[in-house]
Amino acid sequence: MNLWVSDVDPGMERLTEAEFKAVASRFKIYFEEFGLPLPAFPGKFQSRFEKQVEAVLRCKPAVFSFIFGVPDKSILKECQRLNIKAVGSATTLEEAVLLQDAGVDAIIASGSEPGGHKPSFLRPAVESLTMLDDLVQELRTGIRIPFVAAGGIVDGKKINTLMNAGADGVQLGTAFLACDEPGATATHRTLLLSDAIHHTVLSSCWTGRLGSMIENRLTTELISDAEFLPFPIQNSLTKPLKEMAAATGVPNMANYWCGQCRQDASLEKKNATSLLNQLVKEMESGI
Repeated sequence: MNLWVSDVDPGMERLTEAEFKAVASRFKIYFEEFGLPLPAFPGKFQSRFEKQVEAVLRCKPAVFSFIFGVPDKSILKECQRLNIKAVGSATTLEEAVLLQDAGVDAIIASGSEPGGHKPSFLRPAVESLTMLDDLVQELRTGIRIPFVAAGGIVDGKKINTLMNAGADGVQLGTAFLACDEPGATATHRTLLLSDAIHHTVLSSCWTGRLGSMIENRLTTELISDAEFLPFPIQNSLTKPLKEMAAATGVPNMANYWCGQCRQDASLEKKNATSLLNQLVKEMESGI
């Protein structure tokens, strides 16, 4: 099971309805284009992390992973007592050391290349972007516990490179997201299997937190952070647009997550089993 330790941005409690409307007005043209009403001010959001952790501890999964922070040590000690492996995500060596000192069992080394949100928590994400190869080198000598490399990995050659560089494992997202089994929409999978994967951008426009996705109208036309609200208010604002895009198949009006893959790498339509077998074959052959 995976949770967000920080699921409400600082300062959100001070956001006023007038401030919300000022930002929302910048999105009005998109809602009008698709005949959608502009969302009303959603009010305040409360963190759900503590209640979610209670559910995790009751369920006793084999692994409890988390991003955007470090759980309280009492939670990590309870995981240890219940034989639940605790795995935290780090985007910098400083974050990795903090996680290690807190008592996690392993770390996900999240470089600047993964699709989806950038899980930085000590400094703003835009200030914590480290290429995966560099992050692996830093963690190899900077921490004592196992770590898993994540970001832009789509073939066995890259897996071998990272493992030889010191990573204890790897994590793939975009490559498996393009397979038949995951719950990605047909539009999302079509984009992942096209040249669109070579046109990814980092933006906060859809959720309020920085993430890597295939470029779209909002990432092109709305580029200033001043135009965005804190998470999850921004996510609440754009939700109707994303739902419309999913229902109608509009390709450029949603945050279709995608990692920053090598320019010479392309994904092919396959199922998860065949992809895994292909990766193993490439690793064994050194391709």
